Amino acid sequence: MATPGGAAQVLATAAALAAEPRLPSRAQLRDLVEAALAALAADPPELRPRDSGGESGGLLLLPELPTVLVPDIHARPALLKQVLAWEGPSALPFGRPLAELLEEGRATLVCLGDVFHSEWTGAARRWESALGEYMRGWTGHRTMDQEMALTLSAVRIVLEAKIAFRSSFHYLKGNHDNVTNGSDHGDRAFYKFAAEGEMVSSWFELAYGSELRQRFRELELEYPVLAVGDRFVASHGEPAFAIAREDAVEYRHRPDVVYALIWTANDGAQSGSVEQGLVRLLGGGAASSLEGALWFGGHRPVDGRYALRAGGRYVQFHDPSKHQVALLLPGRAPDPDRDIHRLPL
Repeated sequence: MATPGGAAQVLATAAALAAEPRLPSRAQLRDLVEAALAALAADPPELRPRDSGGESGGLLLLPELPTVLVPDIHARPALLKQVLAWEGPSALPFGRPLAELLEEGRATLVCLGDVFHSEWTGAARRWESALGEYMRGWTGHRTMDQEMALTLSAVRIVLEAKIAFRSSFHYLKGNHDNVTNGSDHGDRAFYKFAAEGEMVSSWFELAYGSELRQRFRELELEYPVLAVGDRFVASHGEPAFAIAREDAVEYRHRPDVVYALIWTANDGAQSGSVEQGLVRLLGGGAASSLEGALWFGGHRPVDGRYALRAGGRYVQFHDPSKHQVALLLPGRAPDPDRDIHRLPL
């Protein structure tokens, strides 16, 4: 259930942080992390089946509701603001902001991870400048503060939405969701434009302390890794091998499964991993559940609205320079031409 007034508050927060990204205080971030951990722990077992140890597994079984998928966030609070305020496509308008439908349990929103590390135009220059600050031991960190204000503004929107909307809002783990830059639990240390993984970890400890950094890491490890809906599956990246439901449920004990869902390079998946995974995840003895079924992910940027891989069964739709989402409706097979929508920047 959503908290009273949740949609109005989340929309106001998202609008304010999109207009003026800023760093939360240590107390604000700590309270958000603790509340988000509690919200994740409260996901019901019919939505998030329990693993062999009785804990929430890494699999989401989505209800048959309109579902919005958001690809990689990468320090874009404005993207989240646009999504939560979106009133649907012109051909099928919601009539009011998506956040209100989430609050009422009439729609589902699933973010596909990667809240850290900006990648859009100008990001490389900022990372280069911030790298110099890091190499000088953070004697000054103005540029990195700007980067982290964007990131933590996006984090705040994500966590406030999860706390407010509970079973209607979900965030799947991505490979950039690794605040300690660790190589454990299926993660790997990260760099792209600079030493982003180590820089974020070091800055976070400087700004908020090692205890809160570790608590944030515990939050990241609570994120699910796979969502199954009506004739679609979603994860951060293309599955490196065929995944079954029990594999995702037991993700705490299967770092290979986590790695397979968040780190796969283009052309890095085993042949048939998507097709076989769709059968294992959606089959259930009903041929109709597989008819036209597609797997959606981000992870690797695309040129244009989307790219098709795995014989057309895997849809990549992450464009760091655009705001776009997929809107998938129950009772019909997904169609990326129809279902992927660009939102105004």
